[in-house]
Parts: sequence; C-alpha cells; structure tokens
Amino acid sequence: MSNRFAWGWTQVLVAFLIQGIGSGSLMYAYSVVVVPFAETFAPTRMTLMLGMTFMILGSGLLSPWLGVAIDRKPLRLLLGGAILAVASGFMLLSLTTAIWQMPAIYLLCMSFGLVLLGPLAASTLVSRWFLRRRGLALGIAAMGTSFGGFLFPPLIQWLVDAMEWRLAFRLLALFIAALVLPVWLLTVDRPGDKGLYPDGARIPPVAAGEAGDLVFSSTHAIVRNRSFWVVAAIVSVLFGAFTATLGNLVPFALDAGISADRGALLISNIALMAIPGTLVFGWLADRMDVRLALAMVVAVVAAGLACLFGEPSYTRMVAGSLLVGLGGGGMIPVWSALLAGVFGPANYGRVMGLMNPVLMPFNLLAPPLAGWVQDVAGSYHWAFVLFAGLMLASLALVPLIEKRQGLVKTAILAYKSD
Repeated sequence: MSNRFAWGWTQVLVAFLIQGIGSGSLMYAYSVVVVPFAETFAPTRMTLMLGMTFMILGSGLLSPWLGVAIDRKPLRLLLGGAILAVASGFMLLSLTTAIWQMPAIYLLCMSFGLVLLGPLAASTLVSRWFLRRRGLALGIAAMGTSFGGFLFPPLIQWLVDAMEWRLAFRLLALFIAALVLPVWLLTVDRPGDKGLYPDGARIPPVAAGEAGDLVFSSTHAIVRNRSFWVVAAIVSVLFGAFTATLGNLVPFALDAGISADRGALLISNIALMAIPGTLVFGWLADRMDVRLALAMVVAVVAAGLACLFGEPSYTRMVAGSLLVGLGGGGMIPVWSALLAGVFGPANYGRVMGLMNPVLMPFNLLAPPLAGWVQDVAGSYHWAFVLFAGLMLASLALVPLIEKRQGLVKTAILAYKSD
C-alpha cells in the first residue's frame, strides 16, 4: 500500500472523530444529561426518555434525505453543520425553562447530528476509501463511538458536579463547536479528489461490490429485496435494545441505590469494551460470513442484558455493561460491512438512508417503553427480559439474509492478483 494512502487512513480518523462526537455526546451521554432535568423539573421516567425518542424520530425522518445529500454534497460542509447543530443544542439545553423544551431541542438540533455524526456518513466515507481492508477500517472508525462514549459521560458528569449544570452545558457546547476545525481540514470525500484509488491502488481496482451495484441499481430493487427487510428487522431490535439500555442505565443504577458517578461508569464500561468489540468484529467481518458475525453480536448483547435481570448487584451490572459494550461495539462495523457486501458500495449511502426509517419505530419505542415499565412495575426487570428475548428470537432470521459475499470475494481475489 502506497505511503500516499495516508489520506485514506486520515479519513478513518475523521470517521473516528465524528462518531465519537455524535454517539458520545448524544447517545452514550443521554442518561447523564437527563439527571439535571430530573432534579430540576421532576418529570416521570417515561417523560425523561422522550428526548431520545424525539431525536431518533427526527433522525429517521432526515436519514433518507441526508443519505442522498451525502452522495451529492461535500461531506466537510455536512459534517461541519452537524457539529454546530449539536453544539447549538447543548447551548439551548442550558436555557430551558420547562421540561417540554428538552425533547423539542433533541428533535430540532440533535437529530441532525445523530444522522451525520454516525455510521451513515462515517461508514460511507470509509467504504469509498477501502476495499480489501474495509471491515478493519470500519472497525477502527467505529472505535470513535466507543471513545466518545468513554469520554463524554464522565466529562459531562464532572462538569455538572463542578459547577451549575447550565454553565456546564454551555462549556460543553463550546468544546464541541471547536471540533469543527479539524473535521473541516481533514475531510476528503473520495480517493479521486487526491488522485488516488481505494486502498492506494496504482490502477482502478475491481470493486468488490460491483455485483451488488448492478443488481441493486434502483431504490425499487433495494426495497423489494428480502435481505433489506431481514437485516432491518434484526438491526432494529439490536439498536433499539442497546439505545434503551444506554438511556436508562444511570436511572436503573440510581434505583438500586448506586451513586450517579458510579452509574456513569457503567456507561463508560460499555464504551470501553466496545473498543475491542469494534476491532474484533470488524476483523471477523473480513474473514468469515458476515451473517455469522451479526449473530454473534446479537448473542453477546443479549447475554449482557441477561445480567441485568432482577435486582442485580453492582458487580453483575458491571459484567452486563461489559458484555453489552463488547457486542455493541460490533454493531456498526458488522452492519456496515454487511450492507456494503450485499448491496454494493455505490448504493451504500442510499441503502442505509432507506433503512434508517425502518429502524426508527422500535428505536423510538424502546427507551420510553423501558421507562414506562419502571413507572408501572417499579423495576426495569421485564424491560430487559423483553429486549433480550426479542434479540434471541431475531437470530432465527439471520439465515434468511441472502449471501452475495461469494461475488464480492471473487472480485477481491481479482483485485489482489493485480
């Protein structure tokens, strides 16, 4: 691989950074962010989860349009705008005077950041630059999610503990806004913009996804394909359960008499274990049937949720958070590699953009559903049982995903013979 392909790995760094900002400040940190709102406005647990619900709703509605924009507009403009939207959101959160304003801000500001500072833009960028090592590159980029999840929850908790929470959110907004500069300077949309080809090849490589590119050359062909809906169903359950766990984990710990800072550490545990999870599952996605890798991710997350059944000790909570993190780290690289392998890299942005609204209903329902279960039953037990059961049931759908990787491997072998 040419030394000039440092630009390719620079795009992995950009994808790492934007996913760290998006997932870390919006998803992983959500259960930390809502604690000051709970203390200030005293809403129900279900109401506290509406911010995440509205954010996911907005992201689902925006996703198809932004997926097209990613294919047509400069990514540096889209990413810079998304970072500023998130920074503006935290600034507005610091000015709230009523609890209804919190979900409105997550809908209007944070949903834009959730789409563009996530796998839709990051994985599209990486998939353009890599072919032979796509799974590994996607895994490294997805580590940004883990890094952000490890950084932002304790950072926000420290700021809130050190000063009045409104001031803490304003300082956080300024920190996030400052990250626009490195993203703007480093982002390069495609290898051709630097006179390169994927993987730093000297001549145009045989695209591994060409078969998928030809088969799924239209939106109609994509949505008629069984694999689109099967993947969407499995990933919907997986992401919904993971999102609900992140959003409710600190309140869950508080119910058990555990301090907020120790609860925040559970979120950091998830982020920490997601780092080896992204690398391991990204590596496996290059070397085995990606469908099997997806099944392994589902099983590991389900095992983590099982550790949270009943009234677990803090030790069992730690074990559960580590397992959820390990499997959760594999979600994005495995899902991304599966979509690129089945539908082709040329269709990647469109396929993910179309799939995100399909994922939206359960992602919208899961966080407040878990909060509602706690409001009614006084415990999160049955919520975790439901999520784990749905994930185990989804394993039966994995064999229904069509295996187009044989066409992909043939193209890769032709490319390697160059």
